[in-house]
Amino acid sequence: MKTARKYHDLSPENFDLLIKENIELKTALESAERKLNYFIEQAKLAQMRKFGKKTENANQLELDFSQAFDEGELTEEAQEIPEEPESITVPAHIRKKKSVGRKIDTTNLPREQIINDLSEEEKICKCCSEQLTKFGEDKSEQLEYIPAQIKVIEHVCNKYICKHCEIIKSATKPEMPIAKSMAAPSLITEVIIRKFEHHLPWYRQSKIFMQDGINIPANTICNWYLQAGEILKPLQEAARLQLTQVKALQADETTVKILKDDIKGYMWAYHSCEPKNRFIIFEYNDTRAGEVVNNTLENYQGILQTDGYSGYNAMRNKKGVINLGCWAHCRRKFAEVVKISTTAGKAHEVVKWIGKLYAVEDEAREQKLSFAARKNLRQLKSVPILEKLNKVIVQSTTLSQSALGKAITYATNQWEYLTKYVNYGEAEIDNNWCENQIRPFALGRKNWLFIGNKDSAQVAAFFYGIIQTCRLNNIDPRKYIIYALANAGKIRRQELDATSLLPQFIDRTLLE
Repeated sequence: MKTARKYHDLSPENFDLLIKENIELKTALESAERKLNYFIEQAKLAQMRKFGKKTENANQLELDFSQAFDEGELTEEAQEIPEEPESITVPAHIRKKKSVGRKIDTTNLPREQIINDLSEEEKICKCCSEQLTKFGEDKSEQLEYIPAQIKVIEHVCNKYICKHCEIIKSATKPEMPIAKSMAAPSLITEVIIRKFEHHLPWYRQSKIFMQDGINIPANTICNWYLQAGEILKPLQEAARLQLTQVKALQADETTVKILKDDIKGYMWAYHSCEPKNRFIIFEYNDTRAGEVVNNTLENYQGILQTDGYSGYNAMRNKKGVINLGCWAHCRRKFAEVVKISTTAGKAHEVVKWIGKLYAVEDEAREQKLSFAARKNLRQLKSVPILEKLNKVIVQSTTLSQSALGKAITYATNQWEYLTKYVNYGEAEIDNNWCENQIRPFALGRKNWLFIGNKDSAQVAAFFYGIIQTCRLNNIDPRKYIIYALANAGKIRRQELDATSLLPQFIDRTLLE
């Protein structure tokens, strides 16, 4: 920064020079202040992301909206605040007896009754020596844990011979999913469920088996899982074909470390919003480039909902694809500003208006509206809110380098895609369904840290997808995978149709 000089000679030339230097100093000071505010803001954001609350709900951001805005900034609707009554009437009520601990539902558990009775001698009254008479009983419940068992199923195949014709016949054992392997479908399923639903790495599973009395090395368990993925490839291919059979998709991606190549790869997720064909498909790729989603959804026609990542730009320009934005991502950026703000302002107002949009969605969900009825409700209530929200964002003059400026820039650039959802009742307001399906993968990543190689990543993507698809369709993943593995040979030989066996289509009586 330049240092101001003293001028004793106030000639016109020196006076002009002094004015110019003063302007330069002011400009430099403003630039320094902007940088300082930017770094202070970034420090607050980093601290908030590490230690702050994760909620984005306007009602939980600890804001007093009645004092949050300058009156001149708010429209009439936003300034409407219910008056507090002078007195509050509390209706009479009956206080319930406090229960000790949380009541656990045991109705679906097997039950064993143990009768605790007095001995024959104790049933004689000590005072009068008369026989005691039973008049009632007290009952209490306890939960007992019985550890899982691993047992050996020994298949004995009897052989027969015709001594006259010298013909030998032998009984055949059931077809195993993995040839020449001791692992039955139930055991293979157990290691898969522990890995991809309970997030236990292979070495931890090996230790658990050791506690159960059997030594199964971690690499053996891993080989079972890899071979299971290989024999169920027809299911994987059938699942991928469903991407072209639906008309409402959500897409997102997340990182994963590949140990062998020491690279940061990506798990791409595609979630179907159609009630009769709900599924989630994961796909591993080395890159986050847009060509990945372009290739995967090359033949897709319909609604595609994503965040504002530029990798989806080609899909946004593709004919036949209706692109929608994600209000959750937009809200998140403004919510972060709210959390680090010391005074209420523009971000608080935007979060409030977005909250009104979500209130419309809650109303539609509570009323269980059809797609057509939900579209009509959005046109009636959400469209006016979007118009007000647009005015708030467009009228902003915040610098783009600040957190608020970046949030406003994101909303402005994405506005076309953020507002389209009101025209499609089958579409959601945000991409949260897809993010929720990625969450189990992110939780597992914190436990097992990395995937060994790319082939293993592809198999992991398949099993994460199949388990989450089971959950979406209220199917027990354990029962489903046991059935799929037990019939893997028939699926491979096309004796069973792979598409009809996908979790969203399977006859549930087969899993009983």
